[in-house]
Amino acid sequence: MLAAVLEDIRRMVLKDVPRPVAGRGEAIVRMKACGICLTDYCAYTGARTNWKPGQIVGHEMSGIVEEVGPGVENFRPGDEVIVSPAIFCGECEYCKSGLQHYCPKGGVIGGEGFDTVLPGGFAEFVKAPAQTLYLKPPNVSFPAAALTEPLGGSYKGLISYTRLTIGEDVVIIGAGAMGLLVTQIAHAAGAGTLILIDIEDYKLEYARKCGATHTINSTKDDPKKAVAAILPRGPDIVFEAAGALPAAELAFGLCRRGTRINMFGVIVAGTIPVSPAEIHFSETRMDASFSVTPRVMLKAISLMRKGLVDTTKIITHEIPLKEIQEALDIMGTVDRVKVVVLP
Repeated sequence: MLAAVLEDIRRMVLKDVPRPVAGRGEAIVRMKACGICLTDYCAYTGARTNWKPGQIVGHEMSGIVEEVGPGVENFRPGDEVIVSPAIFCGECEYCKSGLQHYCPKGGVIGGEGFDTVLPGGFAEFVKAPAQTLYLKPPNVSFPAAALTEPLGGSYKGLISYTRLTIGEDVVIIGAGAMGLLVTQIAHAAGAGTLILIDIEDYKLEYARKCGATHTINSTKDDPKKAVAAILPRGPDIVFEAAGALPAAELAFGLCRRGTRINMFGVIVAGTIPVSPAEIHFSETRMDASFSVTPRVMLKAISLMRKGLVDTTKIITHEIPLKEIQEALDIMGTVDRVKVVVLP
């Protein structure tokens, strides 16, 4: 099969590699779409170093079941499916508590977060445990369905953990793919004032399309003053989705008493100054979220099936696998949001 293999920093090579064979409890899925996550791009550029040369990355996947191995009963060839990258044992205390993303025996398909990393979605076929498969709704396209995992992660952060309730005022820092998915979820969940902060006008245009009531370009306006002008009382929730340390610091600077913060985007090393006393007397509530669980994958699928969230709103480019270098080049530009590879 054809696959894009990450051989070295900035060296993604199209190669003919052996097609995987399904073992017990596994399925082979013919890839139809795979989104490029920023973590994939960071591995390509060398900003992320926890990968080994020869790896096939890509973990936002949808496709069609090609074959199933022994013991697979709920899926058959021809099924249109979504593939979750998160693999778990299902038997440990974490799994039985609904925290499958903590599983000590877990793994990931084409991504990061676990020591065990299996070949990912930038290929014609992917081998996946049947536990990671979900039936794709007929009214959801393959490119849209490929974004189920980031949508599920966004739902987990904003709804399951930070617990947005109807009418609350929300500030989201970062209008990239994740920030825009969070925006759509916040809008669908009945957020009151919904403010997006970013440094690019191009992405802020998409924020409006996704339900933002206000946008702020922090290179043109002081974000603290701009937010205060819109929300004199301050926001109920500040959701950091930019992935940069200055954004994390800004999140604390936007708080009033009782504001809830979610550190969702920053995965780079480093620290920021915070005041424990200010957190104490303001009763700032802080949370974070990574990866997905089966529950939030099902929630994300339901949101798409019901039309409450449309992930195609953030897809700016669809590129064939054979032209993956062009897709990676686009990832390095300003005028893009979500790039999806079509194997």
